[in-house]
Amino acid sequence: MVLAAVAVTAGNALVQAMVTDGWQGVKRKFAALFGHGAPDSGVESQLDADRHELMAAEPDEIAQRQAALAGRWATRFADLLKAHPEVESELAGLVNELHVAGPVSATEHSVAVGGDMNIVAGQGSVAAAVIHGDVTVGPTRPGRASS
Repeated sequence: MVLAAVAVTAGNALVQAMVTDGWQGVKRKFAALFGHGAPDSGVESQLDADRHELMAAEPDEIAQRQAALAGRWATRFADLLKAHPEVESELAGLVNELHVAGPVSATEHSVAVGGDMNIVAGQGSVAAAVIHGDVTVGPTRPGRASS
């Protein structure tokens, strides 16, 4: 893969991961990449600051902030790959671990999913969802329920 494409993909994936529950683990892995095995504390600090910036953004600013942060990290990844081309496969592996399916974001009382999401109520509870956007439902004919 072309190094510039790897850098851009990694920048986007990293910024998307900033708003996930697994952020701390993702942060450590990317910081270790820059530290060549040992987490780089400067990179960790910058990642924390960038996540804070993203989380503090007003809803109408989120997309702009995500794009700016992704661009900054793409540049940092490009510089890292230029200086250490041997980390390309490791960086690509980290991106693959994130399983980024596309641009996904969530704000305040919402959830964003880049794949399947199942909402289940049990033991007398209530499950609800509000959908804004396209929905595809299948199968269209009766069939055996899958588990």
